[in-house]
Amino acid sequence: MPQNISRRPIYWPNEPAHPGLVQKLGDVVELYRVIREKVQPAIDKAFDDVSRTIGFVIATTLPIAVTIDENSVVTGVAVGGEQFKGTLFDSKLSDALKPLDGQTVAGAKAGTYDIYAIWQTALALALQHHWLEPAHAGSGPSPFALSAQRAEPQLASSRPVTGVHEPAHFLDAGIQLAPEDTVVIAAIDQVYPELRLAERVAAARIATRPGSVSPHVQERVHLSTSNLLNDRGFVSALDDLVQKHGR
Repeated sequence: MPQNISRRPIYWPNEPAHPGLVQKLGDVVELYRVIREKVQPAIDKAFDDVSRTIGFVIATTLPIAVTIDENSVVTGVAVGGEQFKGTLFDSKLSDALKPLDGQTVAGAKAGTYDIYAIWQTALALALQHHWLEPAHAGSGPSPFALSAQRAEPQLASSRPVTGVHEPAHFLDAGIQLAPEDTVVIAAIDQVYPELRLAERVAAARIATRPGSVSPHVQERVHLSTSNLLNDRGFVSALDDLVQKHGR
């Protein structure tokens, strides 16, 4: 039985895991096993192709919905939601996931399963170095990012899709995990043990819960813009340094 990976352990001495939750976990594990066996290389290539086309990595995971019928056979796979229609991710991942149609997921109940397609190698790297880019979903962009956006409008295809959670939200104790998230984490952990996802999620959520000191703690410099940026002489000197040493 997968361990509870929330912020602190909860002990239920007289109440075993709900049978429905156990069944769902088993179904999602079997679904991920079919995905890894049948289409994982194609998924990895789809993510890589999109990133190369755009010029940088936007995501290492993307939500997908897999529909299974009463005979435990996959009858449809959809990439994300309406926000993905007509995007590169929709096109590339839909092609990569096509071989899932008609595959049998042993013992899985009929229904639609909301899970993540993962870019396996890139996600492994991101999980190893998640501390380099803290996931403060509500902290807002920096003033420098806003200035860059005003100066150079982004292409629609290069903008991050709103409403999409990377697994970074798994790592942030400030964001409560839904029961569906814990099922997906446990399933990925079983099928892709080399990612050590459950272990990393547990460690990261302990490190980022309120009161803990972690790489996610923001220094004051991140919270307000220095008055030096309003000093034209300082900005001019800074610009000269960038021009001189940035080549």
